[in-house]
Amino acid sequence: MEAKEYYRFLLQRYHAGIATAAEEEELFAELGKQSDDAEWVALLNELHAHTPADPQYNPAQYEPVVQYILRQQEQGRVRPMRRMRQWAAAAAVLILAAAGSYRLLHNRKPAPAATVAVAADVQPGKNGAILTLANGQQVVLDNRDDGLISSAQGATVILKNGQVEYQASGSGDPVSNTLHTPRGRKFRMQLPDGTLVWLNAASSLTFPTAFTGAERKVELTGEAYFEVTKGKAPFVVTLGKQASVTVLGTHFNISSYSDDPGITTTLLQGAVKVNMAEHASVLKPGQQLLFEKAAGTVTLDKQADTSAVMAWKNGVLNFQDKKLTTVMAIIARWYDIEVTYTSTPPDITFVGEIGSDVNLSSVLTFLKESGVAFQLKNRELIIGKL
Repeated sequence: MEAKEYYRFLLQRYHAGIATAAEEEELFAELGKQSDDAEWVALLNELHAHTPADPQYNPAQYEPVVQYILRQQEQGRVRPMRRMRQWAAAAAVLILAAAGSYRLLHNRKPAPAATVAVAADVQPGKNGAILTLANGQQVVLDNRDDGLISSAQGATVILKNGQVEYQASGSGDPVSNTLHTPRGRKFRMQLPDGTLVWLNAASSLTFPTAFTGAERKVELTGEAYFEVTKGKAPFVVTLGKQASVTVLGTHFNISSYSDDPGITTTLLQGAVKVNMAEHASVLKPGQQLLFEKAAGTVTLDKQADTSAVMAWKNGVLNFQDKKLTTVMAIIARWYDIEVTYTSTPPDITFVGEIGSDVNLSSVLTFLKESGVAFQLKNRELIIGKL
């Protein structure tokens, strides 16, 4: 099975009842392929192992559930395959394993009765960015065709399959370039050393056109996920004067928005050294370091929810365990809207998540069901009763 992590992600979203229609379609289509039954059984058993028991589960109901899966084939949601009964049996492994599995197909969250009506709905964000070259030229990458962008000052810059790639040319002195994602945009790029970077909305990364010194140094504002190519020179991410992260080769996420109360560094693979407020910490995979700007304190979470941290990269707006003001900041950046409050924001902690491919009206329905009073005027979301 290719992209196992991605299909694990789809299964988890389907199980939780939060998968989009497109995600469900993709999941069922993949289930219909004639390969890797054993891999799917392993993923299902893994999901079962992390699912609490459901007291309403009745083992005798497994056959109707299997029939439900088979009906997906008849209705065209699953591609025909000669081994459909094998897949049905694989699904039964999960269903019969324990009561918690009952939730896979029976504990779906009901769809909202109606979407909040707005005069002019706001479209979700998309891939796009602005690349500023050393000479001040700005190149808008939204909907630009693949091809050459620049071939000067130490690097050849191309756009390929929606990704900016820097290829060191060995000619000319390196200069600084900046990739900026406005609100409502996110983008991916490859640095001259092969390091991959995903930029979230309202973020920017400044970097040299070639790494030639004792360090591979870049500067970040906002949020980014890095997959650093191993090299002799350390890779350093600076966050203004507040903090820096040093690595040799690893996968990690940094969130450092100026309007957020803290800076977080979350490690997924490898090791990083984080310097914050004159405090140095070495992180292990699964750990997250939080620097509270106002208090100047540093907190280490040894069991961070990495799936929630990486939700933005995987096309999800994750609101789990987040306060109202944090959720509003996420929404404002992705939908490029302004958020104002008529009074002190209510102390609400959210649960759940929603696909980042939905219009703003769907998010407003989520807010309404969470008890948030609001009004949308043009592109201004006013929180609180007027």
